[in-house]
Amino acid sequence: MDKRFTAFAFFQQVFTVYGITILLLNIFCVLFGNDAAGYSSIFSLAGEGLSVSTCLQFLLAVITAVGMRVLFMTDTLIKDMPLWARITALFASVFLSIVAFVILFGWFPVNDPAAWVMFTVCFLVSCTVSVIVSAAAEREENRRLDKALKKAKGEF
Repeated sequence: MDKRFTAFAFFQQVFTVYGITILLLNIFCVLFGNDAAGYSSIFSLAGEGLSVSTCLQFLLAVITAVGMRVLFMTDTLIKDMPLWARITALFASVFLSIVAFVILFGWFPVNDPAAWVMFTVCFLVSCTVSVIVSAAAEREENRRLDKALKKAKGEF
C-alpha cells in the first residue's frame, strides 16, 4: 500500500493507464470497429479509430479510477481500513463508476444482457490480473528491500 501521495505519481499513473487503454481500444477499433459501429458509441468511427469525445470520456474514466485508487489505497483519507476491505471498496467503486460512464456515454446498450455479462467478465478478469501483478510486484519489492537490508547489516 502506498504511504505517500504526490500529484506527479497521480498523473504518471493516469497517463500510463490511459495510454494502455487507448492503445487497446484502437486495436479493438481496427479489429472489430466496422462490425460494432452502430452498436457502441466507442466505435462511432468504425475501424478508423477513436473519436476525440471517446478519448476524453476514457480520460475522465481513468482519472476517476486512479482517484479512487488514491482514496482507497493510500492513507491520505482512510487510515484504519483493512487491505482486503480497501481492495473490495476500490473495485466496487470503479465498477460502479464505469457503469455510470456506460449509461451516460452509451458505451454499449444498457438493455443488452449479453453486453453486461461480457463487461462484467472483462472487469473481473482485469481485476484478477491487476491483483496478481500487484502482488508479484510487491513480493519483488519486498525481496529487493530485504536483500538491501541484509547488505546494509553486512549479512549475505
